[in-house]
Amino acid sequence: MYMGYSRLLVIIVFILVLFITACDSSEKSQSKDAAEKSEENVAENGGEAADSEDEGDSKEVSFEVENSKAPTDQGDLNVWFKGDVNIEGNKVIAKGTTNLLPESRIYLDMSPEEGTFIGGDGNGTVEPTGAYEIEANIPDGFDGLLHIELSFDSSSQVNEEIQKHYQDGIEGSFARIYYDSYEEKVLTKAAFRKTILFDKNKQSFTIEEPEWDIPEDQGDPNVWIEPTVEKLKDYMVINLKSNLVEETFIRTDANLPDYITTGFSGFSYINPDGSAVIYLEDPEKDNRIKNLKDYTIEIEVDPSHGNNGKQVIEAYGENGEKLTGDLVYDMGNDNGKVIKQEITIHVE
Repeated sequence: MYMGYSRLLVIIVFILVLFITACDSSEKSQSKDAAEKSEENVAENGGEAADSEDEGDSKEVSFEVENSKAPTDQGDLNVWFKGDVNIEGNKVIAKGTTNLLPESRIYLDMSPEEGTFIGGDGNGTVEPTGAYEIEANIPDGFDGLLHIELSFDSSSQVNEEIQKHYQDGIEGSFARIYYDSYEEKVLTKAAFRKTILFDKNKQSFTIEEPEWDIPEDQGDPNVWIEPTVEKLKDYMVINLKSNLVEETFIRTDANLPDYITTGFSGFSYINPDGSAVIYLEDPEKDNRIKNLKDYTIEIEVDPSHGNNGKQVIEAYGENGEKLTGDLVYDMGNDNGKVIKQEITIHVE
């Protein structure tokens, strides 16, 4: 009796297990079918969920697709810069694109017309897309003429591969030469330069490709200079055209009748086409100068000056002995020759 009851109980339990297993498999199959149908609906609706209740939870996202393509001429020795320089408060930010190789280090340097800044210059590296952004700072309290230069040169690169790539020289409109006195070599760099009146007001300008009008007789020892003069706030601005070789050091001094003065002077370096811009303080704006009438501004080029590179010495001689023409002034006592030209300013 007991054994028969136990056997019956085992059979009942076995049947229950089979029933539960079958139900579970059926539910899983139904869930799978529903999921597959849901995926089919999503595909048919272009990837959108079929359940309309979820649509109320979606939100539009503000986005912008960045240009991920590098310049087609990236790495070309004919280097160019594009972009803008924005000035706000004491910050100067240069942002744009270039065809320099990725990881090339470029510099944003600032120098006042009078005195020097300690620190504040900026530098940054070029992205794979050619993009760059560099920030620099102007010291508190500065107000006046500010020279801004965005530049690249191979000698200051950390990456040796980039050094080697550009070591044969930069080409194109942005190319500038400079003399490395340590290596005693004339080297090239890519640079964009701009001079502004800095007054902490917000201002900006576009980085534009320079246009050079190179004279046919550039470098001829028979030197000619064509100056023009204008005023800018507290400065006299001397604009020059000449056939002088690039990076020749040139200076100006104001000579005031009945006054012994210092400080009314300026200097610059010749551009690739023989041009230059020189700024000097306007004597008429100085309260110490009274009853000023006509005065002169003297332009001078001395090939033996220490700021000149060997390209100047090769063109005009170590002491200017190769110089010829109406502007040549012999210093006497074997001191060599220099170029001198005077401009007479009429005070109105």
